[in-house]
Amino acid sequence: MPKIKLAIRNAWIVLLAVFLSGCAQEDTDQGTLVALGDSITYGANLADSGRSAYPYLIGEDAGFEVHNLAVSGWQTEHVMEALREDEEHRQKVEGADVIAMTIGGNDLLEILRMVETASAGDPERMQEILNQELGSNTFFNELGELIEEIQSLTDAQILLYTIYNPFPPHSYMHQIGEAFLPEVNAAFGEVAESYENVYLADAYSAYRDKQEDYIIAGDIHPTEKGQAVLAEIGLEAIESD
Repeated sequence: MPKIKLAIRNAWIVLLAVFLSGCAQEDTDQGTLVALGDSITYGANLADSGRSAYPYLIGEDAGFEVHNLAVSGWQTEHVMEALREDEEHRQKVEGADVIAMTIGGNDLLEILRMVETASAGDPERMQEILNQELGSNTFFNELGELIEEIQSLTDAQILLYTIYNPFPPHSYMHQIGEAFLPEVNAAFGEVAESYENVYLADAYSAYRDKQEDYIIAGDIHPTEKGQAVLAEIGLEAIESD
C-alpha cells in the first residue's frame, strides 16, 4: 500500500478511535446523588434498604450513581459534625450533583419526649411546653447552618424533605403531630426559600391520611411504597428547576 494511503488510513483509525472513546464516555457518564440524614434516608427496616430506600429509587429513575451516607438515629448536629470532620462525607459531598436529605425527625422526637415528661401527660400543658420549645429551639438555625455547610463544599442541588406524621389518624400521637407539624414544616419551607438551589419535597402532604399504606405497621419508617412516594416527590422537586 502506498505510504500516503497508509497514512490516511491510520489517521482515520485514530480519529474513529477518539470519536468512539468520546461517545463511550458520554454514554457512561453519570451524575452523582449523595444522600444524607437519618433512618428514613437510610431505609431502615426495609427488606432491602440498598435498593428500596428513596435515594436508590431516584438514582435508578434519573440515572444517578448513589452514595447513601445516612445513619439511623442521626440528628442535624450529627450530619453537621460528619461534614466538618469526616473526610469520606466531605469528599462525597464535594463530588455530588444532587444532595438528598431527610433530617429533623429525631430532633423533634427528642423534644416530644422531653415535653411528655415535663407535662406529665396533660394535653394542655404539653401543648404549652411544646410551643415554648419550638419557639426557642435552635433546630431551624442548625438546619440553616447545615445547608450553608453543604453549600460550602458543593454547588449541587439540595433536596430537602419535610417531616411526615408517622402515626395513623386514629391514634393519640397523630393528633399531637398534627398540632405542631404544619408549623414545623412551614419553617422548613422558609429555610429552603432562604437559600439558592434548595428544593423542598413535601413528605408531610404526601403522607397525610395514608399512613397505613406508607408506614410499616407498628413502626415510624416508610414501607417500600412509602419510599417510592418519597422518590417520586423528590424527583418532581429537582426536575421543577
